[in-house]
Amino acid sequence: MNVLKNDLVDLEYSATADGQLFDTTSAEKAKGAGIFNEKAVYGPVLVAVGNGQVISGLDEALQAAEEGKATSVDLPAEKAFGPRNPDLVRLVPLAAFREQKIDPFPGLVLEMDGRPAKVQSVDGGRVRVDFNSDLAGKSVQYAFTVKKVYRSADEKAKALAKKLLDADAVLKDGVVTVRLALKRDMAADVVLKKFRFMEQAFAVIDGVKTVRFEEDYTA
Repeated sequence: MNVLKNDLVDLEYSATADGQLFDTTSAEKAKGAGIFNEKAVYGPVLVAVGNGQVISGLDEALQAAEEGKATSVDLPAEKAFGPRNPDLVRLVPLAAFREQKIDPFPGLVLEMDGRPAKVQSVDGGRVRVDFNSDLAGKSVQYAFTVKKVYRSADEKAKALAKKLLDADAVLKDGVVTVRLALKRDMAADVVLKKFRFMEQAFAVIDGVKTVRFEEDYTA
């Protein structure tokens, strides 16, 4: 089966730049490359094709992919993480770091103004900080396989509910109903997941007019 825009797919991939792996859905490959994150969830990711959920070049490649077929694609910076923007390199007073009890040094990665940034240099009372992605301006390579395609409205509803909420969904007469059985202390965590489900359901499931959650909480 060939992948089409608005299909939901289970996607496995590994991404490299300058010959180095920087992202993967494989725990084994992440460990081998020294980039394993204990907090990350490895395994296929659910992607709504053509909806901007992955970088533009990969999104385009998915729409030419075939279910179950291993595929590789080289992406220029313009279709990956964009060109480097010199305007995103700023000089920040050293005092601003000292106020936060941070001793900046070249290579330090931190969050500033809600965005990740890297310290390039420290010169006197000024710190040069780069807000560009480390991958900006670089071509990248993706090796990927679409493991499964979900195309019918019912398939999409069930796949989204399983992936986002670990629940089942029923689609009938334009209404998607998701039944949730939760522990009391999970109430706060599930709010964002429900919002994500709602947004994606309206975006990629044809004919959906209403999303309904039925929830039971236990102590």
